[in-house]
Amino acid sequence: MALRPRTIKAGSLAAIAVPSVLGSTLVAPASAFAPVVQDIPGAATATQAPKSLFTSTVQPTLSQVAVQIRQQAEQVKQAQQAPATTAVQPIQKTYTAQAVQPAQATQQAAPSATFQSAQAAQATQAAQPSAQPAQTAQDAQSASGVAATRTNQTFLSYTSPAGTTSQYHVYAEGVDFSKPVGVVFYFDGDYWRNDQSKVYDPSGELAQMAASAAAQNMLFVPVISPDANRYDAGVSWWEDMERNGEFFRSFASSFIAANGVDSSNVWTMGYSGGAEFITYELNTKPQTWRNGGGSIMVAGGGLDEGTPSAALKSQPMFWYANSNDGTGETYPQTWSARGAVEGGYDAYLAAGYTNASATVLNGSGHFDYNFSQILSNSLSKGKATAAPKVEQKAEQKTEQKSEQKQNTQRARTMSSATYQSYTSPAGTTSQYHVYANNLDYSKPVGVVFYFDGDYWQRDESKVYTPDEGMLAAMGKIANARNMVFVPIISPDTNASGNGITWWEDMDANGEFFRSFAKSFVSQNNLDASQVWTMGYSGGAEFITYELTDHNTSWRNGGGSIMVAGGDSDGSVDADATTKASPMYWWVGAKDTSGNTYPVTWSARGAVESGYNAYLGAGFSDARVKLIDGFSHHDYDLPHILASSLDFAGKTPALGYSDLSDSNPNYNEISWNSDHRIMLGFADGTFRPNASVNRAQLATYLYRVAGRPAVNAPAVSPFSDVPTNHPAYKEIYWLSQQGISGSDFRPLEAVTESTMAEFMYRAAGSPAQAQGGYASQALAWAASNGIGTGSTSSAAITRDAMAGYLYIYAN
Repeated sequence: MALRPRTIKAGSLAAIAVPSVLGSTLVAPASAFAPVVQDIPGAATATQAPKSLFTSTVQPTLSQVAVQIRQQAEQVKQAQQAPATTAVQPIQKTYTAQAVQPAQATQQAAPSATFQSAQAAQATQAAQPSAQPAQTAQDAQSASGVAATRTNQTFLSYTSPAGTTSQYHVYAEGVDFSKPVGVVFYFDGDYWRNDQSKVYDPSGELAQMAASAAAQNMLFVPVISPDANRYDAGVSWWEDMERNGEFFRSFASSFIAANGVDSSNVWTMGYSGGAEFITYELNTKPQTWRNGGGSIMVAGGGLDEGTPSAALKSQPMFWYANSNDGTGETYPQTWSARGAVEGGYDAYLAAGYTNASATVLNGSGHFDYNFSQILSNSLSKGKATAAPKVEQKAEQKTEQKSEQKQNTQRARTMSSATYQSYTSPAGTTSQYHVYANNLDYSKPVGVVFYFDGDYWQRDESKVYTPDEGMLAAMGKIANARNMVFVPIISPDTNASGNGITWWEDMDANGEFFRSFAKSFVSQNNLDASQVWTMGYSGGAEFITYELTDHNTSWRNGGGSIMVAGGDSDGSVDADATTKASPMYWWVGAKDTSGNTYPVTWSARGAVESGYNAYLGAGFSDARVKLIDGFSHHDYDLPHILASSLDFAGKTPALGYSDLSDSNPNYNEISWNSDHRIMLGFADGTFRPNASVNRAQLATYLYRVAGRPAVNAPAVSPFSDVPTNHPAYKEIYWLSQQGISGSDFRPLEAVTESTMAEFMYRAAGSPAQAQGGYASQALAWAASNGIGTGSTSSAAITRDAMAGYLYIYAN
């Protein structure tokens, strides 16, 4: 075999009717996993949001605030004035930086369950911000590593796998580590200079907040934003949210693992822009870094886009706003902290958060908050209102080992984490991620181990994007079926120059995995009869050549899922238990030679060969599914995982509540969801029969284009699209592609002619023979399979638009 690298291009697999292949075909799969995320504003809402406890206010969106800040910051820069003037107040009041006390001479050793960043071997020392207090001895630690900390430490450095670097403090004094320890991560508001933020005064207000946390036996960890003021709008958490989110989630996972923190007691607290970071970014993304705790938002915490994570619905969410903290109190003066609090509270309440509360304080404005008191009250209230922990009886699991039966108590909790390290007895080392949210430990817990395909560079493999994309979706799929999801990075070091693979050095890789799997299943008291493996391309080959027909003492049941691979040399040697386990192959009809490297290798050929070999060896539950029209880079792995587990008798997870996999555009709708192009609504629906308006289509095409940077003017060129319109940026971008006119008619329903014109312009207006069509745009669209070229005034439905967008993008 030779190298078959995978690329990141992802497709979608739906319930496609296919003929039998080689005498055996999987039944039509269950409903695919479809992440429920809020569509763009402008679509009708399905339910009325609960009545706000606030007086209704008009609140600018976060994108509008960003534009205003950049514009006003430029004016300040041109005037060569400091931001803090009588005309415009800084977002944070000024703190006087004080000398930092020397760090403790010794550092606590990290626990045995260590965390290692993906780029630990290449970690560099973090750059120091300007005007920063004196460094401590702890600054010498690896930039990307997190060490266990039992004393107060300041200005420690961390670098995420993506290369983003910043610093943090740890307040550990007063915490009893003989008991479960929680943590509060704190994000401060925006500032221009270091002396304007409390995060650069570790002995000031932060120390008071740390005392409030320690009283609840919790570490207090203020984290400095990695923002470098690239937009002259100050240092913030809410700009570049995706980058800042990747940094923090990676850091939090590392810190929690290194310090033995109880991942069910992880709190976040933010002020102003830091509060916005929590509600817009952290609480709308996968929660693999924690499985419990709460959130505290002070003078901020809005939400006008995105969908709150369902994993947090029962966790406390506390908002606080001073009664007079409205417009004019911050920079820019059009933003209202109280309005943001109102909007965020209403949005999360409407999303089903049962433990959300908002409090209007009597303080006068934006700079009069007692943070230590708010933290103390919130933690006490969170503890009082948290759902009671159910003490589970020790569940006895009997298993055969060395012809003796032994009873073990099943683990009650398990933490999600990324980039965990393991070294086998033979000295082979690699890393893995753990997705373990919302598991019911009163029942048997299974596991799915995942092996990715081959690659040369890390950005070519999904195993290096643990907090987003397919891995996060696959984690939800497994967790919904009470199974842990564990993607494992190949220990291959590309010694042969053929890239990173699982199928080269199979003996070494097999020894590593079997040792790891046996240890992981045993230490976490997982159900050894429900251990599944799933591989893509070269990872599938690793399963069929190495794992299934060799030593299988690391499990006594489960199954295997092979996607775009899974060959065999015909010598399958397995015991009777293994032969009764499910073996499911999936392959695209077009995934033949010429689609991979080397071009002579055929994934479909490998699947057919492997299937025949295992069927001939007596595997009674061997099946294969041919996916019509798919090639090597079109696989929807979350859906394949769900379908395989469901076919084997697992409980299916829900996707869109109003969408069946019998919908003719289900494949395309799933693709849109995977790529965050055309999304669903906060109530869990997709609304396939609703119409699409022009503003929404502009947004969809902007997303397909890769969400390019847009410098939208401060004065709208459209008479009916103000600059505060939710889709102003996207509409302006589309106009730059050649859509002209002084009015845009954003709420007008999209017809086939409109769609063709928008897509034609966005595609660069390619040369096209008009033929018998009414316009070049219609001719171009029809020739590419987008519509029929009709000039009908009928509105295009959402499910049909999903199909057209899929064709347009691919």
